Amino acid sequence: MNKWIETIEQSVYKLDEYYNKKIDNNKKLEFVVTLLLILGILIEIYLLNKPTPWVSDDLTKSNYLNYIQGWLNHAKNFYLEWGGRVWGELFTLWFLTIPKRIFNYINTFGYLLFVGLIYINITGKWKWSPSIIVFVNFSLFLCLPAFGQDILWVSGTGNYMWASLIPLLFLSFWRFYLNKAYQFAQNPIFICILFLLGIMTGWSNENVSVGILGMLILYMVIYRIQYFKVPAFAISGFMGTGIGAALLWLAPGNFVRFATEHHTKSILSISKAVIHNVKALLDPNATLALVILFILFILLERSKNKKIASVYFIGSVLSAAAFGLIGHIENRVFLGCTVLLIIAAGILYNDWNYNSRIRKVRVLITLCLLLSSISFYHMAEDGINDYAARWNENLEIIAEEKAKGNLDVYVNPITPLNKFCATYGLDDIKPHDENQNWLNKGIAQYYGLHTIQSIHVHPEKQPD
Repeated sequence: MNKWIETIEQSVYKLDEYYNKKIDNNKKLEFVVTLLLILGILIEIYLLNKPTPWVSDDLTKSNYLNYIQGWLNHAKNFYLEWGGRVWGELFTLWFLTIPKRIFNYINTFGYLLFVGLIYINITGKWKWSPSIIVFVNFSLFLCLPAFGQDILWVSGTGNYMWASLIPLLFLSFWRFYLNKAYQFAQNPIFICILFLLGIMTGWSNENVSVGILGMLILYMVIYRIQYFKVPAFAISGFMGTGIGAALLWLAPGNFVRFATEHHTKSILSISKAVIHNVKALLDPNATLALVILFILFILLERSKNKKIASVYFIGSVLSAAAFGLIGHIENRVFLGCTVLLIIAAGILYNDWNYNSRIRKVRVLITLCLLLSSISFYHMAEDGINDYAARWNENLEIIAEEKAKGNLDVYVNPITPLNKFCATYGLDDIKPHDENQNWLNKGIAQYYGLHTIQSIHVHPEKQPD
């Protein structure tokens, strides 16, 4: 009898040892694959950044790059005369002071940090998951309707992608605490840090600040249910976010801009804009796929994280609705809503692995998303390289005309091929009858011209 028991114990031990080794090997494989994916993302984003030139606002803002006082004056004037999002402007001015080749590296790692912060808001803990990395990267390529403006355009990425990093970092602490009540979260220093991060979070983006305030209230309700109290860092973080949102929304420049652009004060018009913006989340060229995925998982999946996924989903809806006070949500403004929806759907997708059959399906899906991401990359590369070639042709025209002493220059109009180009959806150099356009003036000043206008011309061909 004892021999039988000993034999069974040895068999169980060997079986346990076998599965532990298998788990360890799987973890090592996931680690290696994740690192390879990260390397691939770094390479592809760098190769998209490299040919993307300074365009539009990048050129017109060059007047503020000569000294630090110019930065501060620009930030002050921006806050008083245009809007409250000064941190995005300061990011942009900093990026424009460094050589473009250096910015290419900085922005590439910024994108990786952006993806990483979305990733940890999905997982809520430190883990290696190639499928989630692929899911996040694919979703950004698919669902950002102005990818080039948000990620590659210097002025755009400073105000959108880079300005999103602090809110995502801030939310990641709340997400981690939901999985485990970390002791350090009670430390007064940490509580103060969350208060300061909250201010920066609320001050980052107008409509998203409203969505995040709504999310923090829901987070505190969940904390109350789960831990029977609301932690001090949550209260300080919420207060900080409220202060930051007030500084952003109540900036004098917002009221000046609204008056200049004749924004409506009609409650009916604003209500229509709110409804339009919420419906815009169903745009097939933007976030429809994420909304469908979220609803399918909510209805069909058995996940313990449906509540927290719903918090991010509600945050996205609130962010879209809040933009109704300003106007219709479109183009690069979709970034905040898109990121929150990626997290909402990603949390449920991350939980969809509770048996071996589903895990095999997820591997197949991951491969499909990876191949699709590569296809998106090639589409982006074609569009960006096409724009860069035609922009360089215009630079040749400018150089040739200046060499002749002609400071009234005509260049070719350029239509970007797809959403991955930085200028997709932006103003282009206008023709003669619109010569007083702000962009024409700014570009002319940047290149030392009297005027610049667009018309179909070509650089002179040099003899062979």
